[in-house]
Amino acid sequence: MINIWRLTKLQLMSTFGLNKALHTKDPAERRKALLLSITIMAGVLMIGAFSFSYSFMMAMAFEELGRMDLLLAIMMAVTSIVGFFTTVYKASGVLFSYKDYDMIMSLPVKTSHVVASRVLQLYVMNLFFTLLVMLPAGAVYAIQVNPGVLFYLFFLITLLFITLLPIIAATIIGALISWVSSRFRASKMISVVFTFAVLILFMLGSFNLDGDQQELADMGAGLGDAIFKLYPLASVYVDAVCSYQVSSLIFFIALSVLAFVLFSAVLATRYKAIHTGLMTSRSGSKYTMKPLQANSAFKALYLKELRRYFSSANYVLNTGIGMVLLLVMSVSLLFVSSEKLGVVLDIPQLSEYLSTLSPLVVSLFVVLSCTTASSISLEGNHLWILQSSPVSKPAIILSKVAVNLTITLPVIAVSWVLLIYTLRTGWMESILMLVIPVIYACYSAMLGVIVNLKLPKLDWTSEVTAIKQSAAVLVSMILGFISLVVPAALFMLLRSVNGNLILLGYGVIMAAVCAGMYRYIRISGERLFLRL
Repeated sequence: MINIWRLTKLQLMSTFGLNKALHTKDPAERRKALLLSITIMAGVLMIGAFSFSYSFMMAMAFEELGRMDLLLAIMMAVTSIVGFFTTVYKASGVLFSYKDYDMIMSLPVKTSHVVASRVLQLYVMNLFFTLLVMLPAGAVYAIQVNPGVLFYLFFLITLLFITLLPIIAATIIGALISWVSSRFRASKMISVVFTFAVLILFMLGSFNLDGDQQELADMGAGLGDAIFKLYPLASVYVDAVCSYQVSSLIFFIALSVLAFVLFSAVLATRYKAIHTGLMTSRSGSKYTMKPLQANSAFKALYLKELRRYFSSANYVLNTGIGMVLLLVMSVSLLFVSSEKLGVVLDIPQLSEYLSTLSPLVVSLFVVLSCTTASSISLEGNHLWILQSSPVSKPAIILSKVAVNLTITLPVIAVSWVLLIYTLRTGWMESILMLVIPVIYACYSAMLGVIVNLKLPKLDWTSEVTAIKQSAAVLVSMILGFISLVVPAALFMLLRSVNGNLILLGYGVIMAAVCAGMYRYIRISGERLFLRL
């Protein structure tokens, strides 16, 4: 056990840059670590407050139905499903595709300990999200129900085991996808397609729970049955935490722990063979000489960056999921009208809200698809090549911004056509539905690369660390969410003002911010890039 703890500790400290932050003597690095800590704490508090308010609103509805247990059931299921989604496409990178594999495997520790430490690394990453969702929900439940002492004990114990089973299931599926795709020549793209297909099928299956609209609209036993059908372990969890059933508590913990131990033991027996199979690449049988093409410096940098993007399945999956979800939402509204959705959710004016707020909804998916927040970090120890190349450094930075826009703008255009047809928006709403997301695409792309220049992580051993767990990605996402919360808050505070005018004014401000960031890159890009 001591070896597992040491390996997990070292991996987590390396992943989150804690070792450097704790031991650096550079005042600039210390100030940067302090500023980053304050930003992260502010983001955590903001997310926690949002989670608490959302749980409280749900609790009001469930209290009228006499089913307060549904609050914890829903939040537990949501935590598990989100953990499953996020782990599917990062499991292979954390478990197998890390640069210090040879060094780790040469240590005098058992392979099963290495496997257990890598799975625990995934577990700790998901535990953070679990706490952000479940602690506010548990607090709301305690306020509304005033349960006994056993609730607090069982609730805190089960918090540690909620994400274990989803992580193991997602790891198995992620490894299978990577293994199957590695059998083909275009392994990276096939892995991306397979993973997106699994996620989309899972989402579609979660909405098709063999229940009619009346059952869902009932919001009582039908909703509980739907949740327990989607994730049966939620029923065991509710029995343990809300009904204080010791047998359910023991079963929940034992199942999670045994699954973890069994998974680690079985995977350890084939770990080296699986790693070899996943890391094996196929080459073409023929090589044909072709004429060389000459491009401008910017176009060459852009094509290089585009090839780099599509060469990493983790990169595409993590930054492309927002655009995929946007397309899925846009297409699904062709089959389920906003009026019908409003009836199901008991929100009569949902269609009107969607027409007005759709630019911000689309922009949310755009913010989730920021490729630039990790584009500098992914250069890793090859950054010196770009630094020493005889090209304009702002051109290098803007080529990364251009790749981000290549990913987002076409999807925004397609979704715009679908949404103006399904939502039947007026001419002003239609224009804003296109312009606002385009502005946010530019804002997100330039914000991401500027933050990454300020907070680079070049010493990563696994791509997942730079793509998903670096400070630049977290700060960019928080700032992106804040930029969306501001207009949403203005809608709530200025109800008497036309929503289109609010969006128009805010869009002008965001466009000015984008112009300022572009000017900053052109003027300071050389200095920022060379000091990395």
